[in-house]
Amino acid sequence: MTRDDFIRLVGPSLFHVTLVSNLAGITARGLLRPAEAARQAGFAPVDVALRKEPETIVAHAGPMTLNHQRPLLAGRDQAKDFLSSGSLKDWAMQLDERIFFWPRAMRQTYLDSLGERAPLHVLEIDAGGLFDIYADHLDLAPINSGAALRRPARRGPWLYVPATATVAAFRTNRIKRDLVKSRDSVAEVSLRCDISSPQLSVLLTKGEA
Repeated sequence: MTRDDFIRLVGPSLFHVTLVSNLAGITARGLLRPAEAARQAGFAPVDVALRKEPETIVAHAGPMTLNHQRPLLAGRDQAKDFLSSGSLKDWAMQLDERIFFWPRAMRQTYLDSLGERAPLHVLEIDAGGLFDIYADHLDLAPINSGAALRRPARRGPWLYVPATATVAAFRTNRIKRDLVKSRDSVAEVSLRCDISSPQLSVLLTKGEA
């Protein structure tokens, strides 16, 4: 897909949600994937996977609190039904290798799924700029791939469609697997690498939505 295709699918802005307590560290080091933060703190990513509570670790440039993964843990008793391969911990670990962004239409749904009492901050990211810099590392998904609440949708590595694929490849991905009847819309965008502080400053639009 082209830059324009991407913007038509996700909108002009995407949103990343973090704890207010993380903002100083984000200013200093940019956005880190949870797994990379764990590695910087001297942990193996498996040590922080499937977090029942937020976990604070000390990465480069100071502490960073990782959000809990309770929306995924909600499906632990039915993981075999909604995961096409691997264990729930395997899925949690691959989630931790990503930074997640949400189209405007899905932002509140994601915030509600967290049930978070701690103050949250929403970073607004320019979608076109994100595509320009990171197209080769961006994936699109039609669901919140980190939540397994109520009746969780079927998922596996195939769920993530690269931003470098065609629009049709994304919209028909689950139709071809006989999982849905209608063409998909984007519910989630994920990035398989970190964003440095200088690049983040370029990508931020308002800084808060």
